[in-house]
Amino acid sequence: MPSPILALLITVTASTSTLAQQDTASLHATIRTWADETWLLALDRSAARGGRLNSRGTLQRFHAEIDAEYELDRISAGFGITEEYRWERIANGARYWAGSINYEHLITGADLKASVPIGRGWTSSIRITHQDLPPLFRNRIGVRFRKDWRGPFVYVEGSLLAYKPENDVSIGGGWASPTRRLVVSLSVVDAFSDIVYQVLGVWPGFADTALDYERQPLALRTSVEQSVGRRLRIEADAGFFTPSRVRAYRQLSPSEGFRQEETFAQAAGLIEWSAAPTLRAGAMARYVRATTRRTPLPLDTALNDFRLTEQTTSAGAFLLAIPAPRWRLEAWGARVARPERRDYAAAGLADTDYRDATWTGQALVGYRAPGGFKLNGSLEWDLRNVTRGDGQVPVQESLARHNTRVKLDVGWTVRDRFDVLLGYRVDLDGDLYTDHGRFDGAHGRFVMSW
Repeated sequence: MPSPILALLITVTASTSTLAQQDTASLHATIRTWADETWLLALDRSAARGGRLNSRGTLQRFHAEIDAEYELDRISAGFGITEEYRWERIANGARYWAGSINYEHLITGADLKASVPIGRGWTSSIRITHQDLPPLFRNRIGVRFRKDWRGPFVYVEGSLLAYKPENDVSIGGGWASPTRRLVVSLSVVDAFSDIVYQVLGVWPGFADTALDYERQPLALRTSVEQSVGRRLRIEADAGFFTPSRVRAYRQLSPSEGFRQEETFAQAAGLIEWSAAPTLRAGAMARYVRATTRRTPLPLDTALNDFRLTEQTTSAGAFLLAIPAPRWRLEAWGARVARPERRDYAAAGLADTDYRDATWTGQALVGYRAPGGFKLNGSLEWDLRNVTRGDGQVPVQESLARHNTRVKLDVGWTVRDRFDVLLGYRVDLDGDLYTDHGRFDGAHGRFVMSW
């Protein structure tokens, strides 16, 4: 019969070994979360502050309520790159994050997804996405029915939104195996808009403005994840909307309003190399571009006669390591360029020709005890230079600012089914127009799965 000391050593060794294996399994990065969130910017346009027809465009990057540290706040409050990978592989779970952006307001996000087998290879699933950010407020429900064979699968999906004209319908299919994942989908965007406004009709007392799609948008998207041998893993995602044209007009005065032509495309790629089970490195790149061409109807104003082009390009690298069973290192950095151009047809209206270039990233050291206690410390930075058009977009966002901070997190994990974390930020750059000293905000988040 083993002694109590030997039993304790066996227990600690087993716990440490299990912890190392679990950590190694999640030691990956992914582009899927970014691709999904970016896709929703075009698919769920009514979530934008100001509604579907606001003039800030598709990407909604420059908003009067966004301050110079907003991008850094998103890094601090949101989930890390390996946390995103683990979430994408959970079939049933819920998560929430929140971060302070000023004395009054938080930015928040929440996801819930659940999947239930319904027999003969069929599965029903639901995905709820919530975001409350200065540029947008989103509550979106997606319902999917999927049929699986041994590898191939097909599905049909629909969104359930309170604003009926914004609901979409998608069909898709692909292949899923332990080493490969391929998905191709086709969506009818705003599938019921013309039925609501042009067939059924909406009383002008309910809707002063009606929409008429003269060219209905379709959205095509494909994503691939492929393991090549034992050391290499590749992800790719690409999608675009077919050119669309919608007429927005006042129902009581149809010559007031405008026509709007839109295009949208996005692409992202990741390559990851496993030097060892506890050491991985890679590179990733992301691109998104949207154009809006608005022309006024006969009785409308010159303010609705413009062309807007938005673009974001990002390229970077990451390093992930577990130097010891209880320790974790995660570091990533990227170069981001954000040009935006708005040209008015009428003389006297101020055009926009703006571009900023940023070095952004995070370097994190994490400790996790066998019992579940977690402690993280990270350095985060967003070093922005405005290379063109200083002051041509909202002032706070267009400042050339080098924002840096240290983030300290403490948390607890219960059987890898529930994870909670609270964080405190320490300012390093000396914020403008504040009197809070080194305190740079706080944040929190949790994840549960079943």
